[in-house]
Amino acid sequence: MRQRGPTLRYDVHERPPLLIAAGLGFQNALFVISGAILLPFLLRAAELITAGEAAFLISASLLTAGLSTAVQAFRIAGVGSGYMLFMGTSGAFFAATFDAIAMAGIGFVAALALIAAPTEILIARFFRFFRNVFTPTVGGVVVMCVAVTIVPLTVQQWNGVGTDRAGSLEYMAIGGISVFVMVAMIVLAPARYRLWSPIVGLAAGCIAAAITGDWVFGHSGDAAIVGFPIGEWEAPTFPTSGAAFAVLGAFVIATLAGTFETVGDAIAIQKVSQRDFRRIDYEAVRGALNADGVGNALAGIFCTTPNTTYSSPIGMVPVVGVGSRWVGLWGAGIMVVMAFFPVLSGFVLDLPGPAIGGVSFVAMLLLFIVGMQTVVDAGINTRAAIIISLGFWGGFTGEFADELGLPFLEHIPEALAPITGNAIALGSVIAVLVSAIFALIPQRKFRWQGDAAAESLEQVIAFGTDVSKGFSLEAGPSNRLELCLEELFTHVVEDGDTDRTVRIEATANEDEIQVIVTDRSDVRDVELPNMPPDLLQASNDELQDLGLVLLTRLATNVSHTTISGWHYVSFVIARQQSEIRLVQQQ
Repeated sequence: MRQRGPTLRYDVHERPPLLIAAGLGFQNALFVISGAILLPFLLRAAELITAGEAAFLISASLLTAGLSTAVQAFRIAGVGSGYMLFMGTSGAFFAATFDAIAMAGIGFVAALALIAAPTEILIARFFRFFRNVFTPTVGGVVVMCVAVTIVPLTVQQWNGVGTDRAGSLEYMAIGGISVFVMVAMIVLAPARYRLWSPIVGLAAGCIAAAITGDWVFGHSGDAAIVGFPIGEWEAPTFPTSGAAFAVLGAFVIATLAGTFETVGDAIAIQKVSQRDFRRIDYEAVRGALNADGVGNALAGIFCTTPNTTYSSPIGMVPVVGVGSRWVGLWGAGIMVVMAFFPVLSGFVLDLPGPAIGGVSFVAMLLLFIVGMQTVVDAGINTRAAIIISLGFWGGFTGEFADELGLPFLEHIPEALAPITGNAIALGSVIAVLVSAIFALIPQRKFRWQGDAAAESLEQVIAFGTDVSKGFSLEAGPSNRLELCLEELFTHVVEDGDTDRTVRIEATANEDEIQVIVTDRSDVRDVELPNMPPDLLQASNDELQDLGLVLLTRLATNVSHTTISGWHYVSFVIARQQSEIRLVQQQ
């Protein structure tokens, strides 16, 4: 029987054939291109910019998105995630952009982008201090909130809301055909064909639109074939007025919202782009933030709106089975080329809205599943449940606050509109704040700090005894705690550099004890030790990891995280007795 489940044909490090890499690059770029075109289109409709300025913003946005996506694909000097993270115009900046252009033109937008750019770079620089706040649980909530925000927009696009044919049977049929064909391919097609499900679904919708007469080529017919409207390029300007600083505040708030989304996307893309995913690489998350900051700086240089990561392609990775960074690089190249060919941008703008809405609707549903899997895989305890519920439902409430008629909305400062009116921003902020509060709540802690030397082992064992007594552990959990501390400290001493300091911290709740060992030496990974096939006949080399094997059997949630050269090795000891198993599970 053929394998129908999600399989990864090409992971992040593998290079697919040219046709697959380029085709998927174009397929994913369509999500970004439609967003890059939307804002200039809205600004032109509001008569805030001229036709020439709209053409410039489209070209500049595509150029910025393409270059930023290329930066994300390869991690160089700490900049870039090393994953397929597509970048594009962020909806969080729409309101502030409208205000900025109405006040002082697109040159003001460029200045704001340059000023806000260092925000994410600074957060990336000190990311290790936020390791207990930007957790996989928070990242999963952010991804779920992205889906909550975009799904209603895709349904509106599917139904043609805002057009003179909104809700027509033809529009419903066009979008329905796109959804049906795309879902049918996902469920029924072999893996080698399933990866084209979005583009085939879009093509089916376009054919239906052509039959009903709803696919016209007005924009591409009027657009120039080649060109870049360089004459509309403005220098960054910042008017010295109180209103200008208010807009700057809104831009910074929107940048923070984009930061949370980037963290969530950088966590989610890792989980779906590796065959043997082990744990979150926070260096990749830091690189994604740095690349996002660089992208915003490029937006300022090219005089266009800031961008952030796009979540839509992430949800498609488990379906198409391709998570290669080369897809991102090809998509980046396609966007750069399209920046100099307005006719191509016009063609994308002419694609039937119901077809795009239907395909995007399915992509967002799949993205929601990725976010949900992220929070489940991170583990759900009492604190995680509170973060998930408050973050997700808080974002949901904020997104539909107007429809719910909530009276407190009139008391919210206008500067906070980029957060309160957007499920992604509000849900992210709530999840981050609740996570930060939990991290800052005073807890009874036991700490030890000393030399990473064999002579310190007796002090570590005594520290374990003090922790057991202080938290009133029974004999079984106490013995497991002390044995795990001994094995882990021995590994750290033997595997790392000499002449350094190691820190150990233990905290507890009603169910478990958590121990975190902090070390700045390059310690070998403790999460996947090698278990000898036969303990009785194993050599000394084969027995090297036996202590770590024991650690992974005695403790739970063994984690080894590296951030900015710091190693954080943690494990959890349950207060209840448990069976010890020294063999690999089959």
